[in-house]
Amino acid sequence: MTDQLELPRRVEIAPMSPVAPAAWTPEVHAAAYAHAAECYPAEAAGVVEDGAYVRLDNISNTPNDDVVLSDEDLVRVGMGDLFFHSHPDGLACPSETDMIYQQQLGIPFVVMCMPIYDIFWFGDLERQPLLGRGFRHGVHDCYALIRDWYLEHGVTRLWNQPRAWEWWGRSQHKDLYTENFAAAGFHRIDPADAFRAGDVLLFNFHYPVPMHGGLVTRDPNLVMHHPSGVKAADPTRLSKLEPGNRLRRFVTVALRHEDLPDVA
Repeated sequence: MTDQLELPRRVEIAPMSPVAPAAWTPEVHAAAYAHAAECYPAEAAGVVEDGAYVRLDNISNTPNDDVVLSDEDLVRVGMGDLFFHSHPDGLACPSETDMIYQQQLGIPFVVMCMPIYDIFWFGDLERQPLLGRGFRHGVHDCYALIRDWYLEHGVTRLWNQPRAWEWWGRSQHKDLYTENFAAAGFHRIDPADAFRAGDVLLFNFHYPVPMHGGLVTRDPNLVMHHPSGVKAADPTRLSKLEPGNRLRRFVTVALRHEDLPDVA
């Protein structure tokens, strides 16, 4: 089956995932693609063991919508090098459940969208440069950008909160920014005082809770953020530096971390 399928060509405008896991080899990629194509419109699932892709049985009663594995296969995944599954006709970003299971299992996840091909990975992987990333919610988004900046400066308390696309909407009733930052050692400051490197700026943009964030850089007149649009994944929406005077009038909340030293 693998030899009969030609992998789609994917030109990446900007990195939309961390650096690929070492276990995701061309041979594994081809085998996973063949599996996903064969299972479509149901979700395919597999694990990489000792460099080889192993198909797993999706025993879900709704296989077009989710993956359910046997207890034996769950143990197998937990001992594997990475877990793969497909998103048939789904969003090109991790679901909240994907993020929860990835953190519980502690191995990289690779997700392939079908039939409009896209692929991404996430987990404890080498990070891409902060600027010039393509947008993918839950992987390369505004929260990830802020968290990665803090990781580079030795602050590890900011948890990678599992989150669904449009969690900030009125239907989901979540306030992930405020909850996460308070638990990670941030406190509120007056937005007029938020000119220290690392100060976090939050924006509501007409939603009931803050749904976008950026941070002040070494140049207090510049804000680093990762703008999004209406798509859960968009390679044209890049993380960037932007003059603060364009954004500060929209700031709803400003936060400062209690442990961050002065960033020279």
